[in-house]
Amino acid sequence: MTAAPLLGDVGFVGTGALGSVLARAMHGGDYAVRAVASRTPASAERLAGEIPGCAAVTAQEAVDSCDTIFLTVPDDSIADVAATLRWHECRHVVHCSGAVPLNALAPAAERGAVIGAMHPLQTFSAGVDPAAALRGIAYAIEAQPPLREALERLATRLGGWLLPLASEDRALYHAGAIAACGLVTTLLKGACDLWEGVPGLKGQGLRALLPLTRSALDSIERQGLPSALTGPAARGDTGVVRMHLDALAASAPGFRPLYAALSLAMLPIAREKGTLGEPEEARLRAMLTAAAAESNVEGASCA
Repeated sequence: MTAAPLLGDVGFVGTGALGSVLARAMHGGDYAVRAVASRTPASAERLAGEIPGCAAVTAQEAVDSCDTIFLTVPDDSIADVAATLRWHECRHVVHCSGAVPLNALAPAAERGAVIGAMHPLQTFSAGVDPAAALRGIAYAIEAQPPLREALERLATRLGGWLLPLASEDRALYHAGAIAACGLVTTLLKGACDLWEGVPGLKGQGLRALLPLTRSALDSIERQGLPSALTGPAARGDTGVVRMHLDALAASAPGFRPLYAALSLAMLPIAREKGTLGEPEEARLRAMLTAAAAESNVEGASCA
């Protein structure tokens, strides 16, 4: 592999999970990662120590010494960090948020920098292999040429595929991503909590239910949607759904409206799959609508 001259010397401001993974992966892809900066100097020093030729510096020193800066700070900090740094002409400034619009980098653009956004659609945790974490995933990219081409080349070099994204669509894009990740995690936590009051099931939820969740995801990957949909509501088993609602009313009233709302959302998918008849859908819709309307869902707690 040869280096990508369009990005030149690369610096990172922010050395959390995303910044650390991306910086190490870019180094592994022959990009010249020269500087990393963090509010916590020790974090920047650890990352710099893993990348030959890279130095732990201040954020301003990274801007002063690099051709391309990746802002991998928390979403709510992007605009503030962009406003506090002194930018230079002919530099690239890229944030890696899925939700924040490109105009958060306006202070850099006003000084002549070319701005862009590249969001790896992935979650990151400590100890993850950077190449493996970034391979095979989607990258949402927003930038004007030639930076757009440089970011597309980077995403491809890291083994990903491309999603063009406009600023006005970022919030909806990110909401979908959170629904497929953080909300699924929250739902699984709620499912585990349901078992905590059942003798013999306490403490067994995650161990028992996680393989079921994996199987559902595997089925979605193999069969697609709506074919992979399962469950009593999808089959029109109104009696079983009523049993669920009654049990939740007695033992987990906080979870009951969430169960009802998600089951309501399941009905049109089941009709599309062809496993739910019109009479069964009508009965289920009436039952679930009443349950969903009983109270606002304040969290995934079963209490």
